[in-house]
Amino acid sequence: MELKSSPPKFLYTLSTMEYERRLEAAAKVILAEDSKASHAPPDFRAFGVTATLKPHQVEGVSWLIQKYLLGVNVVLGRIGQMGLGKTLQAISFLSYLKFHQGLRGPFLVLCPLSVTDGWVSEINRFTPKLDVLRYVGDKDCRRNLRKSMYDHVKKSSKGSLLPFDVLLTTYDIALVDQDFLSQIPWQYAIIDEAQRLKNPNSVLYNVLLEQFLIPRRLLITGTPIQNNLTELWALMHFCMPLVFGTLDQFLFAFKETREFLSGLDASNVKETYKSLKFILGAFMLRRTKSLLIESGNLVLPPLTELTVMVPLVSLQKKIYTSILRKELPGLLALSSGSSTHTSLQNIVIQLRKACSHPYLFPGIEPEPFEEGEHLVQASGKLLVLDQLLKRLHDIGHRVLLFSQMTSTLDILQDFMELRRYSYERLDGSVRAEERFAAIKSFSTKTERGLDSEADASDAFVFMISTRAGGVGLNLVAADTVIFYEQDWNPQVDKQALQRAHRIGQISHVLSINLVTEYTVEEVILRRAERKLQLSHNVVGDTMEEKEEDRGDLRSLVFGLQRFDPGEIHDEESDNLKMVEISSLAEKVVAIRQNIEPDKEARKFEMNSSDTLRGNSSSADLNSELDEASYLSWVEKLKEASRSSKDEKFMELGNRKNVSEERHLRVEAARKKAEEKKLATWEAHGYQSLSVEEPIIPDDVDSSSDAGSVHFVYGDCTHPSTVPHEPAIIFSCVDDSGNWGRGGMFDALSKLSNIVPDAYHRASEFKDLHLGDLHLIKVDDNDDQENAEESKPLWVALAVAQSYKPRRKVPRSSISIPDLECCLAKASFSASQKSASLHMPRIGYRDGSDRSQWYTVERLLRKYSSIFAVEIFVYYYRRST
Repeated sequence: MELKSSPPKFLYTLSTMEYERRLEAAAKVILAEDSKASHAPPDFRAFGVTATLKPHQVEGVSWLIQKYLLGVNVVLGRIGQMGLGKTLQAISFLSYLKFHQGLRGPFLVLCPLSVTDGWVSEINRFTPKLDVLRYVGDKDCRRNLRKSMYDHVKKSSKGSLLPFDVLLTTYDIALVDQDFLSQIPWQYAIIDEAQRLKNPNSVLYNVLLEQFLIPRRLLITGTPIQNNLTELWALMHFCMPLVFGTLDQFLFAFKETREFLSGLDASNVKETYKSLKFILGAFMLRRTKSLLIESGNLVLPPLTELTVMVPLVSLQKKIYTSILRKELPGLLALSSGSSTHTSLQNIVIQLRKACSHPYLFPGIEPEPFEEGEHLVQASGKLLVLDQLLKRLHDIGHRVLLFSQMTSTLDILQDFMELRRYSYERLDGSVRAEERFAAIKSFSTKTERGLDSEADASDAFVFMISTRAGGVGLNLVAADTVIFYEQDWNPQVDKQALQRAHRIGQISHVLSINLVTEYTVEEVILRRAERKLQLSHNVVGDTMEEKEEDRGDLRSLVFGLQRFDPGEIHDEESDNLKMVEISSLAEKVVAIRQNIEPDKEARKFEMNSSDTLRGNSSSADLNSELDEASYLSWVEKLKEASRSSKDEKFMELGNRKNVSEERHLRVEAARKKAEEKKLATWEAHGYQSLSVEEPIIPDDVDSSSDAGSVHFVYGDCTHPSTVPHEPAIIFSCVDDSGNWGRGGMFDALSKLSNIVPDAYHRASEFKDLHLGDLHLIKVDDNDDQENAEESKPLWVALAVAQSYKPRRKVPRSSISIPDLECCLAKASFSASQKSASLHMPRIGYRDGSDRSQWYTVERLLRKYSSIFAVEIFVYYYRRST
């Protein structure tokens, strides 16, 4: 038998040396051709570009043209920097291809949904001779677009020309409609925000590379390396697969320098990084704002970045400590290596929630759930934010407020309502139309000009989910950016910051990063600084001796020892902290006001107990990676848990315990009252129409918000969108028993008198409670001959508002928890009856305040997905 063995290590080393030399040779050829090329800028007007390009944009388009003529696919990499007019450069290049090179197209552009409107706007404005098709929308909309393309080609005298030059779509639609899109021979493809391709094993990566006909392609990204060199290889390999070979070759040549060059001095390691930079220079245009500003090619106001270390308040301290105590077994298992990635990640997520706001945990917020100062007092971060926004609002600044979790945005939205600040909100659940309306609303002040007075409708704060709105948006109307939560990936936060610090900004931008000190958030901050250093080492412009970050989740949990479990917080210490927080906010605003307009970009870090520290750098975390010190901290935590006699530490999610005896008494009284109520109903012939609690299927994702929600014009009380199918009309009412006037009340009364009669009867028999859904069968056709042709129709009255005459405003706003309960019941009923749901826009108010609608739409998609029902939301077209 012949034994197979792996090749000797020196042979693999030789192979890798050949690989690196091959890359260097390819780079030398490309750079040599670059040096021979004409440096005269092209005449952009000659091929239909109406804009006047800035010097760095001219350089960028010229570079793209040269690489195209050489047959090289490339990356336009704005290293860690955004807002340099990359869209204009890309569409100018496409105009060159059509009008100078004579390529008729078609051209493909893939980008996030949030920036599709921006692409279309710039093409129409700056390259009007290019016909663009925005291929987005639901399944029916895209089917119609495909049909129109087919009809155009069929009728065309030339027989093959498509009705567009540029097709613009999203990554998700490219996957869903790959059978159609992959048949088109694209002359050129542009992938915007190409960091989506950082995973070479992803479906998107392999479908585009193997199924789509895109031999010539351009990647645009601000983060060619986010976490490691694997992601960099993925982008370069996508551009030039034959040149960049396999991942193993790339990693052996560059990533493994520390293992295989450990016997060499630092200069040799630098040479390896220098070699990689040289190779990348041939395939990637690396430009940073700082270099462009220094060279005079770009004029931007300075950027000041400020990290504010925020203390925990007593409630947060108790919850944070409670989580650590509860997770003691997992923390101990970490040292033995038996702890799983999932369990460690769960610990970190729970600790981060405690740092953001305690109300992210169910059962913590005091009942009844009412707006009040308790919302602000419960979180150190919100206390600081409250002080900052008050001062910034008084001075006249405008703010971008980023959060990683959408649940945190819900709390921040409640805070905005409490303080009466005008705001916009953008997260993953917000439809494209709402995104564009919100961005336009926030940007109106900039469009009117700086000398104009701000209207009351001007949004003061734009709240954004970092992942949903951190890329591609232009929000230069704001001059202050606040990060309430950090993203796991520091590059995402850097991209988000560029929403304000970009071309078009004329004010000095202040970035404020709120970080809870001595907690897991501070550990994440230090690790983020080291991750950014890795990117700087590989694609930056200078070389610093700094060890590559290997900090994984295990080392992050080791860093938890920054927290002192023995420190006691109480209300008195909270009062002292209020003085410190107020002083901290004063310092920050003073920086905001005293910034010199010609000052260069700076970084600071400050906390409540000391003065400003400039040019902060990552703290030495070697001690945190020391297992002995970590175990000592765990023992200290165990000791604190044993010695603590405070029984008020909260078990998250639990209500107050009641004695078994009291529970039995309450249950007996409830049962007796229920029996009496049913007897009364029976005596008077009343039958409740209230829907029981729904049964959630076990095999569905209850957190999904990908349901089928359609937005149509018309009257929801006459659901013509499904003319011959069962339908349920959904409308909100209060618990007063008084049928209202106008709007939906009049429309439902006109539909059938049965609806208000059923509501009054439910009130008479005390059957109206918050969260109840009354499902009323409507006999809208008494003509027996036509009854068979009419569709079954119900009206669902959702009791989602309370009514108390003694209140200043007797009728409350819609209660989101009660509305969710009603939506779940309505969706369940619709699924049982094979019906669709029809409703007006609940929780939407005209003007800049779209507060409740964002939450409502997310709930609609959630329950549409869970129960597989179609929901139609109606815009009422008012007569003019």
